[in-house]
Formats: sequence, C-alpha cells, structure tokens
Amino acid sequence: MSLSLTKMRRLFVLAVAGLAVVAATVVGCGVMNPGAVPGIPGAPGQPAGGGVAVKAGAPLPMLQDIDPEDLDPARDVPGVPPVALAPPGGAIVQGNGVRIPKPAMPSGPRRIGIQVGHWMTDQVPAELGTRITFQTGTSWAGVDEVDVNMDIAERIKAQLTARGYLVDILPTTIPVGYLADVFLALHADGDGTGENSGFKLAHGSRRGPYEDKLVTLLHDEYAKLTGLAYDSEHITRAMTAYYGFNWGRYQHAAAAHTPAAILEMGYLSNGHDRDVMVNHADGVAIAIVNGLQRFLDEVPRSKIFGDDLIVPPQRGGFPSPSPRT
Repeated sequence: MSLSLTKMRRLFVLAVAGLAVVAATVVGCGVMNPGAVPGIPGAPGQPAGGGVAVKAGAPLPMLQDIDPEDLDPARDVPGVPPVALAPPGGAIVQGNGVRIPKPAMPSGPRRIGIQVGHWMTDQVPAELGTRITFQTGTSWAGVDEVDVNMDIAERIKAQLTARGYLVDILPTTIPVGYLADVFLALHADGDGTGENSGFKLAHGSRRGPYEDKLVTLLHDEYAKLTGLAYDSEHITRAMTAYYGFNWGRYQHAAAAHTPAAILEMGYLSNGHDRDVMVNHADGVAIAIVNGLQRFLDEVPRSKIFGDDLIVPPQRGGFPSPSPRT
C-alpha cells in the first residue's frame, strides 16, 4: 500500500523530532541530529570547546517556543510538539544546551529595528504560513492599527536619526537573522468591547540576557510619559512567542543576539487609549525613544555581541552568555 505525500511528510517530521530529542542526550557519545557536521572537538574547522555543529534550518534538540495557534499543517504534525531549527549561521549542540555563536561585531552607528505591525502582510514568505496574511490588525472608530503603527514608527525614526542612530522601519517580514542593537515591534490592541485599557510589553525566551532590561526601561518611560496603565493580565503567548523574534521557528526573525521586544501601545477600542495614540502620537514616540535611548546607553555593543549564547534544551528559561575563552 502506498503512502500519500502528506503521510510521508508527517512520518518524516516525526522521525526528525525523535532524532532531535535523542541528540540532546547522546551528543557526548557522538550521535548527531540531521544537518550536523561530525568531527573531532578542537580540530581545525570544528567548534571550539567541542559539540556538534548544526547547519541553519536543521533540527535542534529542543522544542520550539510557539503559540499553539501558529502550528502549521504544512510543517507540523498534530499532537507532536515541533522541534526548533538552527538559526542562520547555525548552532552547536553540546552537553549543557545549544550554543549560538556570537556574530561579527557590528561597526558604524548603532542600529535600531522598528517593526510596523501588520504592514505588508500580503508579502510574507512561505515559512510564515498563510494565517498571517489575514492578520491585518485591529480597527476602531475609523482608525486602522497599521496606520497608527506606521505613524508612530516614522516619528520614532525621525527622533532617533536626529540622535545619530541608524533606524530600519521593517514590515511584517523580518530580514533573515536580523542583527541590530535593538529590535521593537509596534502594535495596538483591540478587545471588541472598549473596556480594556493600557499597554503591554513582552520578550521571547531563548534569547540574549538583556531583554528584561529592555522591557523594564521601555515600561518605565512609556508609563511615565503616556499615563497609560500596564495591562500585564492580557499578555499572551502570541506576544511571548512572537514570530518576529522566534529564531527557533523562523529564519525570518531577529537574531538570537538582537535584544528584541514587542509593544502593544494601547487599545484602539478604548477611547482614551486611542486618543493618546492618535492625537498625542509625539508623546508616545518620545516615550519609546527615551526607553530605547536608556537601553543603548546602559548596554554597549561589547555586551550584546561579545559572547556566544547558551540556550537550555528544555522549554522555557533564558540564554546566558557563555564564559569567555
């Protein structure tokens, strides 16, 4: 009896998932996952300190951190947690987790990526799936989220450029392995009732160790200048596993070393929040700029890009810089 293409694909994914999990426990014995490059630790061309090199896009021995709603029938098997994939530049599987090699130290002005939420969702690559093309953002009282996001992003860019920074305004699709001194995704929320109010901030897991600081500084400046309350109650997995910085799921994402966060600036469905974002947009932009400025002042490039990241293989937890050699 012949197997359908769909069944064959699912069997293949199951096999890959199994291999990836096995690799986490037996890498020290020389068993490698697909995409791994064998060799003798310390030999020319092999990872410093040992381990198994894994090529970009090959499975890693850890589960993906993903919003369940983002599971894709074209690449995921129902009931089977998907495994993470190595980011651009690859990774190294070793006894204490997955090591993401540090990138080449950037030069020139410090770079800031500002993503305009829901902008150009009709031009996403296949790996982001088809569901995202229908996520055009919220609308309320004739105001579209994407327009608010773009307006504030342009105000942020003008202020940061005047301070000597290099600013990229990014659409829904993030460049592959996007490397910057900081990345921030801008969104506005809606609850369908007009009752909820406030802003939300989140960062992902398995990333650099400076994102708590980024979120804290943005929170302090945003709350102080906008007067909006912090709505921690409604932070969702869609935020903490946001595709724009989920390097284990997508190649089109901020690099693991890029400090990254997502900001829901307020609820368009709430009259007061909407007034703040639409009629006091300069104040919103200044709040964000001040938070980013404080972060860049406190965290130099030498810290952001100076060390490899060690990512624990289990779900949850945050990467930590590896010891300098």
